[in-house]
Amino acid sequence: MMSFYEAMQLGAVNLKPLIKDTEDNKLKKRYIVALIVKNFLCLLFCMIVVTFFNNVFGSDNSIVGVVTVIALLTFRFSNLDFKTTQSTIAILGIFAIFIVSPYLASIVHPVLASIINFISMMAIVILSCHNVTLSNQSTLVLSYLLLYGYHVDDVNGYINRIFALILGGIIVSGIFYYKHIKVNFENSFSDIIKDIDFSKPRTKWQLKLVLGITIIILIGELVNLPRVIWAGFAFMSVMQPDKEKIQYRVKRRCPFTIIGSLMFVALYLVIPEGYKGYVGIIGGLMVGASGMYTWQTSFNCFGALSAAVPIFGLHWAIVIRIVDNIIGVVYGKVYNKIFDKVDEKVFGENTIMGVG
Repeated sequence: MMSFYEAMQLGAVNLKPLIKDTEDNKLKKRYIVALIVKNFLCLLFCMIVVTFFNNVFGSDNSIVGVVTVIALLTFRFSNLDFKTTQSTIAILGIFAIFIVSPYLASIVHPVLASIINFISMMAIVILSCHNVTLSNQSTLVLSYLLLYGYHVDDVNGYINRIFALILGGIIVSGIFYYKHIKVNFENSFSDIIKDIDFSKPRTKWQLKLVLGITIIILIGELVNLPRVIWAGFAFMSVMQPDKEKIQYRVKRRCPFTIIGSLMFVALYLVIPEGYKGYVGIIGGLMVGASGMYTWQTSFNCFGALSAAVPIFGLHWAIVIRIVDNIIGVVYGKVYNKIFDKVDEKVFGENTIMGVG
């Protein structure tokens, strides 16, 4: 029988089926309590870390706390699919990219920025997505885009960001090393490099993902699309290695973004002024409790909109959220077809699907 602690290590996607299928009422209650306690502790941990980074490195760098938290929560269990010591160094290398590239890309012309973004994100996915089924890009490319979108505007802020990311990198790599030191991985860093082959499904999908994000960010910047990273997130969300997942997410991303935005409005309007900041926290709790992509999409709107409302106002924040997601999804659908057509013409067949 699974212990309470072991149950807490499972995500909602694993716990909810157990809760549903378990006939033993005592065991069912244990799983329910484990899910609630896990979500509460995760949220509390996130708040503590983000608050720490905010207080020590300034409000502009609270986003580094977010990046650190999501990386920690990911790499407690996930891995880079090659030797632990080398992977630990690779994580530090990725944080070094976080230090340099997002800031540099935010202060140069969008065309030059797109080159920086492409090279940087390609390096990140090659290092972290050798086993694409682990979906490490959902954490690390997301983090890159967050740092790019929430950039700092002055030298002091950037210096603080450097120190914040150094600290974050040390924490994440240290926890990763501690959790995986006893795991024996067959691959080494040299194997990861040798496996780079643009005629093979893995590398082709990595290129497909990174090129697609780079293009949509470039277009968004050139036309001054507000919160362009939201369109990038939407594209990244639907651009999965598996064709069926792409179709599933393309159909559901926009409707559930609209639902989430409307739920945010309803909650935001009824909550007293002094407590509106808690809407994002409520969203975080609900994301943790959601085992389905659809509702995770909806509740993710809470945190994003909570940060956007003070900048754009409630009305425009909602409009921008929905429009950016529609742009990201429609672009993703069109881009996916174009990329696959080119792939078929160049290599004779579409070999991207079934990666992993």
